[in-house]
Amino acid sequence: MKSAPFEHHEPDTVDEAVSLLESLDDPTILAGGQSLVPMLRFRLANPDVVVDINGIDSLDYLREEDGSLRLGALARHADVEDSDLIDGEYGSFADAAPLVADPQIRNRGTVVGSVAQADPKGDWGSILLAHEGEVIATGPDGDRAIPADEFFLLPYDTTLGEQELITEIRVPAPGPNEGSAYHKLKRKTGDYAMAGVGARLVFDDGVIESAGIGMTAVDITNARATDAEEHLEGERPSPDLFAKAGELAAEQSNPESDEHGGADYKERMVDVLAQRALSDAAERAGTVTVERRVTQ
Repeated sequence: MKSAPFEHHEPDTVDEAVSLLESLDDPTILAGGQSLVPMLRFRLANPDVVVDINGIDSLDYLREEDGSLRLGALARHADVEDSDLIDGEYGSFADAAPLVADPQIRNRGTVVGSVAQADPKGDWGSILLAHEGEVIATGPDGDRAIPADEFFLLPYDTTLGEQELITEIRVPAPGPNEGSAYHKLKRKTGDYAMAGVGARLVFDDGVIESAGIGMTAVDITNARATDAEEHLEGERPSPDLFAKAGELAAEQSNPESDEHGGADYKERMVDVLAQRALSDAAERAGTVTVERRVTQ
């Protein structure tokens, strides 16, 4: 099946794109097309106007700048997967990138596009939450930074304005005593997550100074496990500590039963994945290796 006809615009600059969003009636933005192209093909989406931002070269970057990791709106999943910077410093990003869909999708799909889609089964939103990241939205009034905690509202719904374009996501660059990880359960390559957990730990003299945990596919949006975060902060890592944090994360999750598994099973998987992610994050931060209590 082919898509229905639509009006196609290809801006060369962010200013031109924002101007189009301001002047056109209900435009749809196309970046990697990971979600939009299949929906167009099967006519599940029938936009009258599409603004294709792939010609805006200034949005194609992945770099550290001013103490932050910054991904422009055209940074692909494969860019993250292949980055030496990511491989050396950002464990959760390095874990997640090769788990997104399949190589063809990763070569075209963008990280920012995935965040903008706000699918609760998307991986990047959980990592953005775990790292206390920000979404940079550019509109007629300029740029505004939206904390990840304030970005996701409902499935496929965010606080992005109708005339705004996400130009960047950013997370703080890691300190010397920081580690992160992401673990995900899916049926097979290319599937969305049945459950996923991203964890970020910052240590001060062996004590957890700050903890971030983001969960995938177990609530109506990507969600933080704040009870588990509070339990971890101020404590030294141990199997018992991480086991309790996994338990608290599972209690705070709100999965639904579907053809892939029951809600109880998914809660158990949150517990398991949280412990694995915390253990890897602690090890990557250079603290002592924490033996895992879970083997499943």
